Amino acid sequence: MRPIRVPVLLWIAAPLLVFACSSASGDGSSFPGQGGNGTGGTAGTIGLGGTGGGLDIDGAAGGGPPPCPQETQYVYVVTGDNVFYKFDPPTLMFNEIGKLSCPNTGGNTPFSMSVDRKGVAWVVFNGGKIYWVDVKTAKCTATSYVASQSGFTTFGMGFSSDSAGSIEETLYVSQSDVTASIKGLAKINTTTLKLEPIHDYDLIKGKRAEMTGTGDGKLFGAFEGKPYIVAEIDKTNANILSQAPQDAIQYEPNSSNFAFAAWGGDFWLFVGPGTSTDVFQYKPADSTTDKVKSVDFEIVGAGVSTCAPVKPPA
Repeated sequence: MRPIRVPVLLWIAAPLLVFACSSASGDGSSFPGQGGNGTGGTAGTIGLGGTGGGLDIDGAAGGGPPPCPQETQYVYVVTGDNVFYKFDPPTLMFNEIGKLSCPNTGGNTPFSMSVDRKGVAWVVFNGGKIYWVDVKTAKCTATSYVASQSGFTTFGMGFSSDSAGSIEETLYVSQSDVTASIKGLAKINTTTLKLEPIHDYDLIKGKRAEMTGTGDGKLFGAFEGKPYIVAEIDKTNANILSQAPQDAIQYEPNSSNFAFAAWGGDFWLFVGPGTSTDVFQYKPADSTTDKVKSVDFEIVGAGVSTCAPVKPPA
């Protein structure tokens, strides 16, 4: 999400990948078909869990699930000025893929994003349109998604596997439009591109959130505030299952860019004042949050595939 100026209110959008866009296809891109300790809520510990470090990226023998492409093992971020990067958590390196030139954006800029298991980034712009971006080539194409369905114009977004280890996944979104009341959690059918509201959150009210999901079927939100809060969310009813306040992240609400991703058993929060970004690593294993890097560009969206590791790399 990125900061957006509106009359009277100072508003920005942002929570944790990079690409360049063009409307060309037939280049090998694989776009979808169209047509901490819990405090509050249910007691528990924020965590990614899982039974392995990641899903098979080399291929499966004996009729197993299809392999995950190598490029789905990273986090991707997009900036407010349309630049797409690949972020490698173990090295903290950002590698520029290119600059987006998505068709017919009407001058709008990226707001948030997620990445599916095929290595396709779903990027929502601040006008409410969704575009697909191939994470290898940064090629971009418009979708037939109709903006502002059920009042959801801008939103945080994240894919989550339908169950632990499943190759089926669902795209969840959290409404963040400053011109409307916060409407909580919804999901988007990736075949029909229809949005279906689920429910408002039960414990965290009126806060913008970025989303991230995991290959073991979990969904998390980073809720803006002082401090920011990382929370696990029940995908069926939007109930907050556990909360982990991030005392190290004290940026002013509605005036910061932010993004969010889960990778390798930890959470990565990208937060800044609207011109630059600080990268924070939250480790549920020991309930620590550290600023690990700062960059001089404004990260407004981040995406990670459900193929990515859910446990720390060996």
